[in-house]
Amino acid sequence: MTIKKVVTSAALVVALLAQGGNALASTEEAASGPSATDTSTSIPSTKNTVRNSEFHAEMRAWVNGRVAAMHDYRVAIAAASTTLKSALDSATSKEGRKSAMAAFKSAREVAKSALDSALTALGDRPVRPTR
Repeated sequence: MTIKKVVTSAALVVALLAQGGNALASTEEAASGPSATDTSTSIPSTKNTVRNSEFHAEMRAWVNGRVAAMHDYRVAIAAASTTLKSALDSATSKEGRKSAMAAFKSAREVAKSALDSALTALGDRPVRPTR
């Protein structure tokens, strides 16, 4: 065989394989498309869309409220810790250190009660609507 015949036959084989692959791909696409009884590709009703958007808005507000409450708690604890550290550094007696620790524990309890009340005010996590 000559080089020309080899190249021509190789090109013919590649072309046939490409067409065969396209034919197989097109039959796979046709087979995997939605059928008459397949309802998974149907457009959701407006009622579900409205409920889902309301749920997402409620969830976003709940998460933002929770994040804000946690942030306030962490800021209060950091401030109490800073105050404790400076009070312990300046304390010269055992009673001074005890009173600094008592003040820190009191501030920590106040911050925790504020966090608990904020989380209680937020209420339970919103429930996703059912279909």
